[in-house]
Amino acid sequence: MTTRAQWIEQTLRDTLEPSYLEITDESTQHAGDRVESHFRVVVVSEQFDGLPLIRRHRLAQNPLKPAFEQGLHALALHTYSPAEWQERQDAPASPACQGGGH
Repeated sequence: MTTRAQWIEQTLRDTLEPSYLEITDESTQHAGDRVESHFRVVVVSEQFDGLPLIRRHRLAQNPLKPAFEQGLHALALHTYSPAEWQERQDAPASPACQGGGH
């Protein structure tokens, strides 16, 4: 059986052909009984080169729509071109959960 994290990884690999991809399941940091519902994704792809943030996020989110329809609640996306990633080498940490059942 494929986990949601594995499905997200394979889907993003197939669609974005990333040079770097990191997926972290942060579900346990959130209130309620959330299993595989909150993920942090760091993705580096040449497809992001020259694109504004909103277009990068759409490129990453659109192929993941089926997961949202099946219980994925939150996706923290950090999208970089290879040149940007070479300068950064790291993405910001996710903020602490504020509660509210999310």
